[in-house]
Amino acid sequence: MNATVTRRPYLQHGDCVTADYDCEWLEYVLHQAAEQAGIFIPYEREVAQGLLRYMDRYCPLRTVPLRYFFGRVRCVLREIGLPRVAEALQEQFPPIAIPLDTLAGKNPLPLFFYTELKHRMDDLKRRGFTAYRFSGAHRCSLVLGRRRRSCPTQRRALHELELFLATQTA
Repeated sequence: MNATVTRRPYLQHGDCVTADYDCEWLEYVLHQAAEQAGIFIPYEREVAQGLLRYMDRYCPLRTVPLRYFFGRVRCVLREIGLPRVAEALQEQFPPIAIPLDTLAGKNPLPLFFYTELKHRMDDLKRRGFTAYRFSGAHRCSLVLGRRRRSCPTQRRALHELELFLATQTA
């Protein structure tokens, strides 16, 4: 069994800080930049893995401002021969995790739940965060439908939740 200790520094944007960023997010950001630059990079995953390996093992900082992080990524892209991708790279914060089941546990009535969720998402949008990662939708629908297991009421609550999320993230 191999275990690696990650000392991945936090990414900071304004007053928001996260350590919840992964290879998929970084690969997506690189893919967007390459697409905008009109270049196909067959080794996006390897570049993303290398950047995260550096962050996990060798970065001496505990918190890295988002602007500094993307500045360093641009330097790496230039060094490996991708200056057009480096110029097209857009700074963006990793998706913000929103645990729907936890929010429903605090606000079990649908009116209060949806009001709080909308308030939270509006606050994040105002701060410049537009990508979200929702979790616990099934458990949330059980709480909002006041059920212990799946049934038509729970499925209706889940459908309403999915519609609400679709309208808010569009």
